[in-house]
Amino acid sequence: MKRSATMLAALLLGVVLAQGVRTVGMGGVTLPGPWAADLNPAYRVYPAERYGTAGGLSLPLGLINLALRPSTSPLYYFTDRNVFKTNFDLLAFYDQLRHPFEFLINPPSSPSEIVFHVSADSITVTDGQGNPINFKNYRAAGGGAGGSHTPFFHFDIATGVPGLQLTTGAFVETGGLALEPDDRLLVDLADGNLQANTTYTIELTGKGAAGLTLGLGYAADLPSIPGFDGTIYFGVLLQGFYGLLYGDSSVTASTTTDANGVPGSVGYVTNFFYVYPGNGYGLGGKLDFGVAVDYAGGTYGLGLRNIYAFETWSGHRLVTDENSVVISDGPETLTSSRFAPKLYASAAYLQTLDEGEILLGADLNFAGGGLSAHAGLEYRYDIFRLRGGLGYEEGLRLGLGAGALFGPVSLDLALSTHNAPFTGQTVFGLATSLGLHF
Repeated sequence: MKRSATMLAALLLGVVLAQGVRTVGMGGVTLPGPWAADLNPAYRVYPAERYGTAGGLSLPLGLINLALRPSTSPLYYFTDRNVFKTNFDLLAFYDQLRHPFEFLINPPSSPSEIVFHVSADSITVTDGQGNPINFKNYRAAGGGAGGSHTPFFHFDIATGVPGLQLTTGAFVETGGLALEPDDRLLVDLADGNLQANTTYTIELTGKGAAGLTLGLGYAADLPSIPGFDGTIYFGVLLQGFYGLLYGDSSVTASTTTDANGVPGSVGYVTNFFYVYPGNGYGLGGKLDFGVAVDYAGGTYGLGLRNIYAFETWSGHRLVTDENSVVISDGPETLTSSRFAPKLYASAAYLQTLDEGEILLGADLNFAGGGLSAHAGLEYRYDIFRLRGGLGYEEGLRLGLGAGALFGPVSLDLALSTHNAPFTGQTVFGLATSLGLHF
């Protein structure tokens, strides 16, 4: 499959802003606190000082790559077309764009094409440079965009009513990035032989959405319960959104074998639904609920997002055939109303030691059949912090970090790894933040 097919789907995908550097250094774990209120509304009124601050202002180190590195910078299109044409790689650009606060040391490389290799005793599929394609990794890059529309930043608006709060913000989501061969192709590749006079397909998909949010939430701690030496918090959030951008694309590559089982030329069919200002919009809402318990020195929380979710997108759909001839091109509306809960469970424990203290944290996220989990620790001694953790997000991720407090000033550093979309390549990133605390 030519690189342009990868570009078509990836261009639909937006930016997902990175979590705080402290979180990155702990393997991706999100600790209890107001910064986790989008995952569990009960944390909106949870004491921020219980486990320390979320960190300072993350410095956008990824902008260095996006501005200067030929493989990840689109700016060369305007300054040096030869450098852009020779070096720019959309998968590297996309992965760096997803991690704007991390400097990716080794951005991934796109497959330039899909090549079927036929020998006397085997069939292999490579990426154009002779590297075998592991379809398990390409499938692992999948997932859905949409549903929760969790804002990557928001502003709280006081209502004057204790526990009641308005929030407004913006969201950018990505997902659905996957490469899926048909079942017949998977079976025949495993057997090492393609069937004669058979059509095989591989589908590349990608989704993305962006817009504005407005939420009305209520959170509070419950009155003391006799015989229970702990505190219970609960929260509920009703959030609506107005969609500005939406894209849902698929590119299907197909080839038909001859009487000897040898594949012929590859054709591409595209199907693209899109929304942008002036050409459609999105509307919808969702209901979230959460509870958290402080007990026996630890904190345990459970958040349910999308208990009920409704959304509609009014946009345009463009479909082309193998010869790039437009089959259909016209307005279309997509509507969904569903019970689609996304679960976030978290736990944290702070233990005082003879020298310093240690913080342990873990979380579990489950949504749409996808599972992610993180566990990390932070050791505190005087003004210094040492961090580490492991996570699973469609592949193993590692976090290592350190921090220091100099009066009201904090400095945090982190080294992280993650699996690149499509290829599953291990990518290393550096992140740092600077904060002021009063």
